[in-house]
Amino acid sequence: MISYMKIGKSFTALPLFFQVFAIACSLMFALAAYGFLIGSFGEARVFLYSSLTGFLIFALINLATSNRNLKETGIMQLISLLLLFLLLPLFLAVPTWIILQESSFLDAYVDMVGSITTTGLPVFENEFLSELILLWRALIAWFGGGLIWIAAFLILLPASLGELDVVSNKKKLNSNLTRKLTLNEQSTNLTKIIKKIIPLYFGLTVILWCLLTSLGTDGYTSLIRAFSIMSTSGILGPEKIESDWIGFCGEFVMVVFLLLALSHNIFYSSNKKASLKQLKFDKEIRLGLCIVVCITIVLSFKDMRIISSDFNFENFYLSELKLIWGNFFTAFSFLTTNGYVSAFWSRDLISIQMPHVTIILIGLCLFGGGLATTAGGIKLLRVSVLFSAFSNETGKLLHPSSLVGLSSELKSLKISVFMAWIFFMLFIVSLALVTSILAMFGMLFEEALVLGVACLTTTGPLIEAVGIDSSILSELSFLSKIILVVSMVLGRLEILVALSVMSYALRRA
Repeated sequence: MISYMKIGKSFTALPLFFQVFAIACSLMFALAAYGFLIGSFGEARVFLYSSLTGFLIFALINLATSNRNLKETGIMQLISLLLLFLLLPLFLAVPTWIILQESSFLDAYVDMVGSITTTGLPVFENEFLSELILLWRALIAWFGGGLIWIAAFLILLPASLGELDVVSNKKKLNSNLTRKLTLNEQSTNLTKIIKKIIPLYFGLTVILWCLLTSLGTDGYTSLIRAFSIMSTSGILGPEKIESDWIGFCGEFVMVVFLLLALSHNIFYSSNKKASLKQLKFDKEIRLGLCIVVCITIVLSFKDMRIISSDFNFENFYLSELKLIWGNFFTAFSFLTTNGYVSAFWSRDLISIQMPHVTIILIGLCLFGGGLATTAGGIKLLRVSVLFSAFSNETGKLLHPSSLVGLSSELKSLKISVFMAWIFFMLFIVSLALVTSILAMFGMLFEEALVLGVACLTTTGPLIEAVGIDSSILSELSFLSKIILVVSMVLGRLEILVALSVMSYALRRA
């Protein structure tokens, strides 16, 4: 018991990067055990040897630093988080590179960056991937989603980064979360936050897995779907949704769990045991549902005009209901940057007017989900803040003689508008740069734009949803793939966080 406590203390004293590295080695070991269980001995040995090599590296590092104090400051934790998304996939890509002998290491690296950043970029086609590789991609994406939850409450919120100063302006949060923490408090907070968040995150995943399995999907596919929905990576299993007969009930369950990516208050309220009745007043949930409903109405009316040309009274209402639900589920999935397409999504009908559907899906990804969630994009709370500022300025133009009191909410709104506008402009500039660079290296402008949006909003399934062949990713040049890696990390960490790390490095230099 004493030796176990000593190991635990030495483990928590290590920097965040090495802690996550050790957990990644454990995931490799677990996947190796699953491979031996199903009879894939060759691939299981690859994961086993990679895991043992990682544990050996971790043991040597732990031994070399055993007499040193390696407690991290807040900015050092940010740097560790940035290095995790850039360097850890180099190790995670080794099993994929060895198993897929015809693939290059760079493609495997891009695939792992897409997984750990919850982008789900389709570098390889699912038909050519084995059962272990498919599960490995989904497991790493789920692991990356849990890492984002921990980082949001441990690193970003105390530092008021990633637009979490908007969250900290709310009275619901404790003021202790927004003050600067000491080194001892940061090390102890990591253990406390992991004990609160990880069991809830793991438990919700298990519940979703059991529900999808009970609705008719096999356990392996439903496990991959559960990993993908909780992390909003959009990684599919060996079968697409329309081919496994999961039906309306399965998609409804997915929508319920995707609500976690629509607002941070759902997860925070369940963690704090607060009343869930307050969620109906949440701005992110109301704005997100309003956007999805409006998009569903627009798409449904557009498709009904095509359906009415082949009118059949007996099946007309049933086909309309399926069409409405398919539009709702797909719009909701892309708003949360998950990117699943409903089995009732009328691809043949919508392909006649594909340009407007492409623009709608890109717009939904750009809106994104909630702050401090696994979703990407600009985020709904920033959009709500900018819309409130627009309404206030419009009111001043319409009623120039009106007097507005200087309340604390108005002052906090001005700060939030300033930060939201800065992030919005940085996001648009980053998208323009990524699109221009990809177009310079030979891609069509439309494909470069879709690929830039997919990476910066962490919505990899957008590429296939708009009709672009995913095989173009493996044909890109070396520099283009590096740009994709950087854009996915920027989209996951958010640009303000990356800029704060770079400005700190410049000041130190």
